[in-house]
Amino acid sequence: MSILRFRVIFDDYDDIHRDIDLQADNTFADLFLQILSSIGFDNKHKGVFYMADHNLRKGELIGEITGENLAPLNKVDLVDRIDDPHQKFLFSYDENNPWNFNIELIKIMPDAEYKTVYPKVAAVVGAPPVQYKETLIIPNRERTEPDGRGRKPKIAAADDDLQMFAAMASDDEDPELGEIAETEENDDLVLGLPEELDLETDSEIAKLAEEFNNTTETSGAGAAEEDEEYGFGDDEDDEFGEKDEDEFGGGYGGGGSDYDE
Repeated sequence: MSILRFRVIFDDYDDIHRDIDLQADNTFADLFLQILSSIGFDNKHKGVFYMADHNLRKGELIGEITGENLAPLNKVDLVDRIDDPHQKFLFSYDENNPWNFNIELIKIMPDAEYKTVYPKVAAVVGAPPVQYKETLIIPNRERTEPDGRGRKPKIAAADDDLQMFAAMASDDEDPELGEIAETEENDDLVLGLPEELDLETDSEIAKLAEEFNNTTETSGAGAAEEDEEYGFGDDEDDEFGEKDEDEFGGGYGGGGSDYDE
């Protein structure tokens, strides 16, 4: 019985192929299983075969098949679809994660090899790609900040921790100096007055002003009395100031006149 050698090439990987030998009475179901076995793929997905021309353009549908149900193509012989010594087919596998293959008849041998079991893989070129592409999962990492001194980065403090530190700092402040209050609407700092210095009403302010004025008037009158007691009044100034001037000034003046004469 004649032996048909097909070359199966990945559509996206031209440098990877498998040569598979089948007998003339083997079916497309046999070719389906042998292709997947030679590249290490499973056979649980749907595969579809098409006729193709010399330019590998898709032609007539041959049939669909899965590993669980080989019946649709288990009775379709290969020779029934070959009408050219370089016949070509197209094979598509797994519609959710599609793989496409180009199949070409490259050799016809008149007789089977002695004690050889067919179908068989005659040549293997290139390692096949992985059937299922793995998704890389990048774990989330905590945000870190460098400490500025060449040491290992430290984990940034959370907002709750910052609030706790602020509360601890406020407890250490001196109450005599007042407290610094931060408004909710803006960040302006307001210096608060001690409680004992707060003047609650306008009447208290007026009362304090009146007492201050009374104290000032009283102190002025007392100063005048003291001046009179110690002889610093206006009369004393006249007594010593004007009289002395007349007494001594006039004398000296008269003396000057006498000498002139």
